[in-house]
This record gives sequence, structure tokens and C-alpha cells, in this order.
Amino acid sequence: MQSIYTRVTDAAISLQGPDEPRTLSQLRADVAIDLLQQGVTGTGLGAGLTANVNITVPVLTLMGVTEEPADLEGYGPIDPETARRLAGTATSFLRVLTHPHTGIVLDVSSTPFRVPAALKKYLRLRDGTCRFPGCNRSAGHADLDHTIDKQFGGPTTATNLHFLSPAHHNLKHFSDWKAVANPDGTVHWTSPAGKHYATDPATRINPHLQQTETPPPAPSPPDEPLSDPWNTTWNTDGTN
Repeated sequence: MQSIYTRVTDAAISLQGPDEPRTLSQLRADVAIDLLQQGVTGTGLGAGLTANVNITVPVLTLMGVTEEPADLEGYGPIDPETARRLAGTATSFLRVLTHPHTGIVLDVSSTPFRVPAALKKYLRLRDGTCRFPGCNRSAGHADLDHTIDKQFGGPTTATNLHFLSPAHHNLKHFSDWKAVANPDGTVHWTSPAGKHYATDPATRINPHLQQTETPPPAPSPPDEPLSDPWNTTWNTDGTN
């Protein structure tokens, strides 16, 4: 509904001008009627429209720790389960850091995290499910996570991306759980208590196929050291 309203409003605004007597509301109504009367466009149903739905969800709600409602832009509060389901299919996230008591926004990440569609499909095939120990949530309803956080220089590559359910995605970022990824897709986890776990990908991938960057050339072997005459053993008969 939000995408429909936005499209109608944008079209109505484009018709405004000094010689246009109709109000914005009247223009919206006329534009909507024109679109309905024209029927399906040449590109077919739903083509060309991509809704941008913004939902603000408390991190503890995503983790399943609390049941605090989320906020759907232009609508209002929505229940936690719906928020978690929508978050599981989101194509990008924008992190907003707020004060825990006042709610004042302290920091906002400069860009949303996005992964190319082809890479996302490849990773969904490789992982199959959430890569957190014991979780079997389908990768199709999970988030892609940078094992080494992007803000700390982690690359958006197959070897540094793994699917995590929304709850475990946030658990990794906001708790003492640690993850280390191997080139073959195995992820090694360390719990806050120091216990170690390993999760294997659903499809084992040749590590060389996941290499997306040209490795640096191997360093040249060191030159043979020159002999030091002062460390040479000399015989007493004058020969060395």
C-alpha cells in the first residue's frame, strides 16, 4: 500500500503548476482513477514496483529476549513476531544506536548492508540453514552476516558471509559469542563460557571457488647470507 500511495503522490506532485487549479488531494484522486482505468501496464502485474518498507525493531526483540513491539513507518506499532518474520526476509539493515534509557539516537551507520543477488543465491545454496550451533532455520528466512564486521574491514565475499537467523544475527553482534570462518565454509564458534562448536555448510564448496580476490604473490626467498670472515674458524697451521 505504501508503494501505491507513494507512486500516486509522486505523479500528482509532477502535475502541479501555476496553471493547475486542482489541489494535491484532487490530483491524487484523478491519477488513481487514470491508473485504474488503464488497467495492467505493458510490463505486467507488479513489475517495476519495489516497496521500501522501513521497520524499527529493538535488538532484544529480534533476539527473542523481549516482546517489545516494533514500529512500521507510516502505520505504527506491529507485534514482535511479525517484525521478526519481516526482518528475516529483509534485503538490507541500517543500524541505529540509541541510548538505552532516553531513546535518543546516538549513531547511525552511514550505508545499509547489501549483498549482490547472485552471491546471496550462492550462499543460500552453500549454507542451507542458519549457521549458528543447533539452529535449523532455513537460509531463505535468515540474514546474511559478515563474519568479520564490515565496519572493521570485513569484505563482502563468500568466505566472510554466512546466514544467521535474525535472533542469532543480533546475538553475535551484541553478545560475547565469537565466530571464525574457514575457506571451506565451516564456521567455528566460541561461546561466552569458552565452549567451542563448529557448524558445517549444507553443501561443501571447493575453497578455490570461493576465492574472489587475487591472492598476493608469494614472497621471494631470502638471499643467501654472505660469509662473515670474523666467524671463520682458522686452523693453527695457517689453513682455514
